[in-house]
Amino acid sequence: MLPKLGLHCQSPSVTISSDQGNNERMFKILILLCIQFVLMPGALCTTEVSTHIVFISDSHGNCEFGEQMNKLLRSVNGSYVHSLAIGGSSPDTWLRPTRRVVSPLGIEERGYAGDPVLRPRKLVKTTTPYFPDFLLKSFVQNATARKLTVINLGTNSLTPTHLQKESEKMVRVVFDHKSDCVWISPPNSRRWSNEKTATYYQAIHEGLEAAGEGGPSNKKCLLIDSGKLTEFPSDLPRGPTVDGVHYCWHPELIKRANQWAEKAFPQIKSYFSLE
Repeated sequence: MLPKLGLHCQSPSVTISSDQGNNERMFKILILLCIQFVLMPGALCTTEVSTHIVFISDSHGNCEFGEQMNKLLRSVNGSYVHSLAIGGSSPDTWLRPTRRVVSPLGIEERGYAGDPVLRPRKLVKTTTPYFPDFLLKSFVQNATARKLTVINLGTNSLTPTHLQKESEKMVRVVFDHKSDCVWISPPNSRRWSNEKTATYYQAIHEGLEAAGEGGPSNKKCLLIDSGKLTEFPSDLPRGPTVDGVHYCWHPELIKRANQWAEKAFPQIKSYFSLE
């Protein structure tokens, strides 16, 4: 039996006679033909996608948290992950049909299950898209796949009241696009007291409760409490690699960013029974 290939090539039909050798030789021939057809005009190679995941974030997604979360989401069998992290963005900026906000701090990434996350060396100037349009354009690539949207926003929201209303709107948009939903709340930081982190978490919680249930799983949007998963070290002196907000640049903060993602992902996997 020939090994199962993750890459499927559609091309002009080729006949291989039974006298061309054993299975090992046939396998080598098929590999060479597939490579040849990839290079031919009109050839079509696709990877089977069973779960299309959209992951959006603010500047926390520009840091190692976003990189590690991308890796973990790509560990889901049959996944395709489309992520967009925009520094300074908030639910408000993602929900504007006009008056789009431009940020110099953008990273957009795409990858299939098992693909490495290869981050660009520089952040790029990015216009925050209108959230419903962004989901539509992303999900259409794998229209028959299960859909999952992971949101990591809230740090840049003006007030808890704004965040409550905007989180409800965003989740309703997710459900309208027949997608399951995850919201990862803002982490602890030196600029925010633990009480403020909890207040913003509660605002998101109330917004998600108001949005109700939806998506293919017909469940409420999963809310992950980052306040319980993170702790910004108080003993790190402020400097070029320590701004009191971002889990970036400093080795200790990078370690904690990875831990944040690694603690959040199992909750996603369990809630939606992902393999």
